[in-house]
Amino acid sequence: MRSEKIQWWFIANANKMYVITAVFSFIFVMIWGNYPQWEYEEEKESYDTFFSTIDARISFVRHSSIGNNLRIILDFDATALSPDDLKTIIPGYKSLILNRICNNQDFLDDLYNGYYYDVDLRDISTKYVFKNYFNLIIKYERCAT
Repeated sequence: MRSEKIQWWFIANANKMYVITAVFSFIFVMIWGNYPQWEYEEEKESYDTFFSTIDARISFVRHSSIGNNLRIILDFDATALSPDDLKTIIPGYKSLILNRICNNQDFLDDLYNGYYYDVDLRDISTKYVFKNYFNLIIKYERCAT
């Protein structure tokens, strides 16, 4: 008899409990924040400072990870450069980014653990035409040699 009363109480008050749980969850997130988003923002800030020190024309856009692929997208502002300048500058950026990643212990640890980096350098100087200067795949073997 007592268990039936408890079951009826839960049936009668289930909607209220759902609302109370939703309200407390909302308040929790509003007060203490969304931890995964904080973690992403911290990683984004560290990537941004790491890659922006290469050149002022390079800006970090975003990063993501799918399986063992760690993707990094960088934008390059080439508004003041001629096509001939770009032909000489872009290969230098490719080797510079490769050396920066290979000489950083955090990146090397990721590479050693079986991950690989997929780095895109894109053009942002034109509004309507998307141009990818290069896609750089970096695995541990490439840095170790």
